[in-house]
Parts: sequence; structure tokens; C-alpha cells
Amino acid sequence: MDTVGYRRPVRRRVDAGLLILLTPLLWGAAFPASKIALRHLPAFAFMAWTRTLGFVTILILLPVLRRSEPKSSAGPRESSRRLTALWAGALLGALIFAGYILQTEGLVRTTATNAAFITTLYVVLTPILASLVFGHRIPAAAWLSVVVSMAGLLLLSLRSLTAFHLHSGDLLVLAGAVAWSGHIVAVGHFSPRVPGWALALSQMGFTAGFQLIAIAGGGLHVGKALHADVWPLLVLTGVFGSGVAFTIQILAQRSITATRAVILLAGEALFAAIFSAIWIDERLAAHQWIGALLVLGAMAYSERSARRPREALLEPASIP
Repeated sequence: MDTVGYRRPVRRRVDAGLLILLTPLLWGAAFPASKIALRHLPAFAFMAWTRTLGFVTILILLPVLRRSEPKSSAGPRESSRRLTALWAGALLGALIFAGYILQTEGLVRTTATNAAFITTLYVVLTPILASLVFGHRIPAAAWLSVVVSMAGLLLLSLRSLTAFHLHSGDLLVLAGAVAWSGHIVAVGHFSPRVPGWALALSQMGFTAGFQLIAIAGGGLHVGKALHADVWPLLVLTGVFGSGVAFTIQILAQRSITATRAVILLAGEALFAAIFSAIWIDERLAAHQWIGALLVLGAMAYSERSARRPREALLEPASIP
């Protein structure tokens, strides 16, 4: 066989910015599925099912996830990294649990319009938290993307431009937005420092545990969950929306900052609007389509800026 001029094909790594886009895509698809499932299941039982299914999914994927990790020698350093993954997973799991609970309880006391808009404040809160807690310097290009994205999310969230009025549950939803911001910042901090599979498993394991404790009195409503109209929705929201999506987020945030990640994760609202229009016939008003275009533009500008060689400040500092 003539091997002159033959070059072994080089395996290219998938860009983290493109990889993390799968997370808001899956969350967006899970949004209408959740709305339908919640017609049959109480909110706490639904959350317990989805997080538990997410945990089981990561357990099943564990051999694949471990093979994707760089080889490292066993020793005190590796044991320390896994211990860090355990307590970091407890923190991340608590933040996910708090985010869902506060958002759900707030939604009971406010309108869906208010809840949708206030939740999107995590786009602004995330770079602020990253700067305050870890001293991250946020480039001007990233702030511009945040502002444009926030404007788009405002238009996308409001069914009517005169529909926003303060309600008693708004502060709970705002607290939930802080929890989501904290989660994104914490993932950005811990994911480059510990094995991704360990952090994903630990995070979802603690989240599922907290949810199961929360429904100890009410039960899982197994009969309703196994109904033919419900269990496919639980698979979509639990297996893909929880297990796969949150794992992808952790793997992707190993090489991009929390600020860049949150702009891409904000695409959840855009994908949710698209899937809701297709699946449950929720139509967007003209101003909401403008908002969707602004979110898409902010995501595109953020990614273009992040790929410029001189925009190194959008990338995380090297880990010793």
C-alpha cells in the first residue's frame, strides 16, 4: 500500500460554545412537555421524577463519560479532586433544587408573564456574581451581549407590553433567578477543576435526593406518572432535560466562562417559544418575535467575539 503523502486524520474537538447550545435546546423542548405533564402530576412529584430520571441517566452514561475524561494517575491529587466533586455537587444540587422550588412557589403567587421575565434576570446577575465572587473581568463585548440579550428576553417574556404588574410572588422568582445565576457561576468555577462525570453525577444525585425528601409526605404519584400520556413527557424532561442537558452544561463550561455560557443558555427562552408554538400552539406577538431576534443576535455576537484571538478575556484563566 502506498503511504506517501498519507496523513492520519486529526480528530477535532467540538467547540464548547456549540456544545453548550444543546442545553438550552433540550430545556426549550422540555418547557412545553413540562406544562403538559404538570396537568397530571403535582409540581413536587414532577420535579422528583425528572431529577431522579436525570440521575439514573447519568449513571447509565457513566462509562462513556469516564472514557471521555483525560487520563490521570491515581493518587492523593485524584482523590482530592473527587472529594471536591462531591461537595461541589452538593452545592450545585442545592442551587438547582432552590432554583426550581423558588420559581415554582413564586409562580403560584404571580403571573406567568412576571415569572418568565424575572427569571431571565439571571442573564444580568450571572456576570455580576462572577465578578463579585471570583473577580472575573467581564469584557465590554460580553456586557453588550448581556444587555442585548436582556432586552430580547424582556420582549420575549411579556405577552403584552402593558402586562407587567408587581405581585407577591415576584421576590420568590427573583430569589430563584439568583439561585440559577449562582449555579452557572459555580459550574464555571468547579467544572475545569474536577472530573466532569463526577461533578455531573454528584450534582444530579444531590438534586434528586433533595427533591425526594421534599415529597416525602405527598408521594411520587406512581400511577399518574406511568400513565401513557405522562411517562413519555417525563422521559423528555427527565432523561434529556435533566440528565443530558445539565451534563452537557458541565462539560462545556470547562472551557468557557460563566458570562459566555449564560448568553448561550438564554437561548432556552427562544427554543421554548419555538417548541411551544409547534407543540402546544402558543403563538408569539410581533414584539416577542423582535425579542427572539435580539436574543439570537446576542448569542451570535457573543460567539463571534469569543472566537477573536484578542478576546482572550472571554475564556477562563488557565487552571494550575
